[in-house]
Amino acid sequence: MRHILFCGLALLLALATGCDPDRDFLTGEAVNLRFELDTLSFDTVFTQRGSAVQLFLVYNDATDPIMIDRVAVAGRTGVTFNFNIDGTEGPEARDVVIWGKDSIFVFVTAEVDPTAPENISPFIAEDELIFETGNFQESVVLQAFGQNALYLNGFNRGTFFQPICRDGMFTLPVDLPTVIYGSMVIDSCVVQVLAGSRLYFHGGIQKNTELLAGSGIFEDGFIYTLPNGSLQLLGTAEDPVILSTDRLEEPYRESQGAYRGLIFGPLSKNNRIEYAELNNAIAGITVDSLAEVSIDNTVIAFTSGPALSTYQSDVTVRNSLLHSSSGNSVQVVKGGSLTLEHTTVASYSGSDNVALFLLNDIPQCEDNCDPTPLTVRIRNSILSGFDGSELAFGDVTGGSDPRFFDVRIENSVVRTDENFLNAGLGGYPDFYTTICRDCYNLQFDDPLFVSVRQDSFQLDSLSVARDLSVFLPELPTDLVDYPRDTDTPDAGALEYQPEG
Repeated sequence: MRHILFCGLALLLALATGCDPDRDFLTGEAVNLRFELDTLSFDTVFTQRGSAVQLFLVYNDATDPIMIDRVAVAGRTGVTFNFNIDGTEGPEARDVVIWGKDSIFVFVTAEVDPTAPENISPFIAEDELIFETGNFQESVVLQAFGQNALYLNGFNRGTFFQPICRDGMFTLPVDLPTVIYGSMVIDSCVVQVLAGSRLYFHGGIQKNTELLAGSGIFEDGFIYTLPNGSLQLLGTAEDPVILSTDRLEEPYRESQGAYRGLIFGPLSKNNRIEYAELNNAIAGITVDSLAEVSIDNTVIAFTSGPALSTYQSDVTVRNSLLHSSSGNSVQVVKGGSLTLEHTTVASYSGSDNVALFLLNDIPQCEDNCDPTPLTVRIRNSILSGFDGSELAFGDVTGGSDPRFFDVRIENSVVRTDENFLNAGLGGYPDFYTTICRDCYNLQFDDPLFVSVRQDSFQLDSLSVARDLSVFLPELPTDLVDYPRDTDTPDAGALEYQPEG
């Protein structure tokens, strides 16, 4: 019935605007089209295989009639978009006429199978309806929801929204994935993401001059906590919480910079990340002034910037793996407190970045400013990568006041070179006696992981990280819940597991 109505209405409109074949029409680049809208959105959340119909107008503001050479859907997504323009049904229409000072209707349908695999039918399906005249192309963007999911912000890209909290709590569903189109701001609320939940971000560069000063251009796709807001990702070893781009096709699995990431704003407390996987962000986790975050049994991977970036904040990371970051994997700027225990930081992506960057910068102020105190404690961890030194320290006091640059590393694998240790270059010649105790300085030919190329960061049977650490009773099992040796555990997030 819907198809009959669709075609019948289009036919009536076509008859009402019949054309004279002897007329001369503007064609090619002489055609100037005006569209009622630039994006056509199907905002239905499909619960079964279904079709929705939308329409828009195309205008000819010129006095002379025009002829559009070709209209077609680009066909860039698993969702099927069909159209009918002035009585001609797709997949292609040619020689479409619009009389002078007139317009025509375009009807578009979206057919969705929400049970199709997510790598075939994306959550946010975007395509284009292309209008060709000569060598010139114009288009209208087509958008539809391609999967059953909780779409928290509809199609409102570039906007900020708050979850509706009850009794100070908001819990995302486990039975359906959650898609964030835009960015979530948490205020006076604890947002909990439970074991098995999947959270997908659309992301992209956006502009919002109403809420942001200056140009208003920003990277979309983030969760931001205000001082009275908290975020808790509460996965388990069997059912971790998954965060990634909403493009799940295989080519996007290791993509970087698809969305901004998690941002814990100034003074935000009670933030916990347990058994989670964060992939494809610009910066996996950013922690701002005086915010507090604990990160346990978590993987942060495939970021175009740092996996973890902190500013005068208090961050604890345990039993976690950070890899495939094109920026500094872990960077601490303007002081603060950082604890790493049984954490593997593998910095093997790109160049001019390191596994660990530390700086006790001087904040902007009027007169006689002191540097920001920096306290770092690292135990039983791995800080590795391709560079000669995977550590970069910036102590603005020049070592004159150890209260402002207090760094201790124990029972860990690190990589340093002569430049890092050279006192004449501002290095740390006593690094292995006063800062890094019972540490191993990784050489390029040392065995460490099973395969960096395959992102397999299990320890090799001959790994230099084996038996290097001291047992920590609070961390008896590793990232994947495998028990650690209680006498001589291995450094890093993953305890060596014999084959078989």
